Parts: sequence; C-alpha cells; structure tokens
Amino acid sequence: MDDGNNPLVSYAARNSTTGKASADATSQDSKSEKPLYQLGQRMVTTSKSKDKLTVKCSGEISAAVGDIKATKEVTFTVQQSSDGTTSVSVDPFQF
Repeated sequence: MDDGNNPLVSYAARNSTTGKASADATSQDSKSEKPLYQLGQRMVTTSKSKDKLTVKCSGEISAAVGDIKATKEVTFTVQQSSDGTTSVSVDPFQF
C-alpha cells in the first residue's frame, strides 16, 4: 500500500493529538516516514448471526507517523465459512 496517499495517514496528520505545527511539515513527514497502525485493546461485538458464524464488531484503529497520531472508530465484520476459513471486512468510513 502506498502510505503517502493513505486516507488514514492524512486523517492522522490533520487531526494529530500531539499538535504538529505546520501542515506542510506534516505532509512531508507522512511521505518520508512509514506509518504505524495499531488496533485498540477494546473490541466490542455489536451483533451476532443466529448461527454464530458472523459477528459485527467495533473498535479503534490508530495511525501514527512520527509524533503525529490520530484514532478513528471502525466497524468490521468477522465471518467463518463452513470450511473453517475466517474473513474480516472493514466497513467503509469517512475522514
């Protein structure tokens, strides 16, 4: 993935919890440093299918580039197929 054009990294740069001073410096930093992504420790199950093979969950994902960090709530679905394969899909979200 080209992280220089990643919406989550751009969101982190615009909404930094550390208060980066310059938008130009932020833009340069996000292009020169690799972002670090981290899931929050708390994930909440919001619904389950009757057969319990599909669950919808929500939690936080953070992106950090240097000293710039932002967190966004995400909703995702975990599904286990009849052959035991597990898939995860993230609902689209807006920045």
